[in-house]
Amino acid sequence: MSNRGWVAPVLPLVIGVGIALLPHPPGLQQHAWYFLAIFAAVIAGLITEPIPSPAVGFVGVVLAGLAAQWVLFSPEQLAQPGFNPTAAAVSWALSGFSNGTVWLIFAAFIFSLGYERTGLGRRLALLLVSRLGGRTLSLGYAVMIADGVLAPFTPSNTARSGGTIFPIVKNLPPLYDSRPNDPSARRIGSYLMWTAIASTCVTSSLFLTALAPNLLAVELVRRTTQISLSWTSWFVGFLPVGAILLLATPWLAYKLYPPEVQRSPEVQAWARAELKNLGPLSGREIMLAALVVLALALWIFGTRIMDPTMAALLVVALLVLTGTITWNDVVTDKPAWNTLVWFGTLVTLAGGLAQVGVVRWIAGLLGGALEGLPVVPAMAALVLAFFLLHYLFASVTAHVTALLPVMLTVAAAIPGMPMERMALMLCLSLGIMGIISPYGTGPSPIYAGSGFLPVKDFWRLGTIFGAINLIVFLVVGLPWLMLVK
Repeated sequence: MSNRGWVAPVLPLVIGVGIALLPHPPGLQQHAWYFLAIFAAVIAGLITEPIPSPAVGFVGVVLAGLAAQWVLFSPEQLAQPGFNPTAAAVSWALSGFSNGTVWLIFAAFIFSLGYERTGLGRRLALLLVSRLGGRTLSLGYAVMIADGVLAPFTPSNTARSGGTIFPIVKNLPPLYDSRPNDPSARRIGSYLMWTAIASTCVTSSLFLTALAPNLLAVELVRRTTQISLSWTSWFVGFLPVGAILLLATPWLAYKLYPPEVQRSPEVQAWARAELKNLGPLSGREIMLAALVVLALALWIFGTRIMDPTMAALLVVALLVLTGTITWNDVVTDKPAWNTLVWFGTLVTLAGGLAQVGVVRWIAGLLGGALEGLPVVPAMAALVLAFFLLHYLFASVTAHVTALLPVMLTVAAAIPGMPMERMALMLCLSLGIMGIISPYGTGPSPIYAGSGFLPVKDFWRLGTIFGAINLIVFLVVGLPWLMLVK
């Protein structure tokens, strides 16, 4: 067996056991320390992939559930009359699968299946290539612009990028003989997929209404600090950072993750001919287009009457009822079910960190470390910590709920802290932090599961683009906010 073959299974075990054997730090109970060891081992397993990523998450949840009396529940909880640790462990283990974002991601995969089965995805891809397909970089900018146009009106980046952009982008690579889970993925597919996920992370920060947790964050800011953040103040606050990052993202992806196909004018001419051969829209294509418009309308205008996840599941049901896809298509879509298990287990594990007190403990350490710092360095340090702690979360919503009130409380204790600017800085980082991991934001598992972005590439590029996003945000965004607010 090669060194790589030994490292993949051994490294997660070494990390998990090594942490567990260390003395638990002051302020953190023993069971929480054990849970943190399991979580760290799972993250290491997601990086080294000794088994497929969904299986890593599944094993992590099963292990924590089996050892719940020692890793999930405190002695005080176990001593409560009537407390049933076995039932509570099962409830916890399955909690991630009741998360709306998990099922919205699943629905996005089924939407993609509809585009594939009806041929509408191929038609739209051919149309895009016939206009812009001569240069790969032009296609990258087209993907970014499409996301940016939808972003102000779609308060779910999973619905926007995963349910609308991804199904179209997925149909572009085959036109260039670029296939998933194949060396040919690097011809163009890998570049387009990375550009799509990186772009949606930026647009999710640019508009208050482009990411559902943004709205939650505004409400938590109001409750915690009595400060109200408006749509306009949000947009203006991120505008220079957003403009720089949006313009740079397709180009940076082109340079840092270069496609093998960079110019292909003959494909552009071929796409025009293929469009003519396709003829008029079929009945199934028209039905799919109508259902996609319905989904967009519900996501944009119907949020008061229907949750975005329920809207997506409604459209999936209609896809089956109208014969646009079959139920067999749904049950045999392995990427959809793989991603459902993967993200569901990660949501469960990330929720466990908050449940056992790890998140609260880290926040306490941060508050002590910032004591005595001048205001501006303290603001930068808080944003940096808030950003990097996202590695512990498989949901931006969970991140906001667990950490934003704590960070605001820590900030308020620093003399002279401009709280409105500080609150805005924390909130504006929510979209751009999603790029750092394959589970960092709703659409991430969709692109990670596309077959065009190997997990190692996602981690590497996520680190690079996360660093770029953060540096631009601090170097440009912080002075800008101090100037305009």
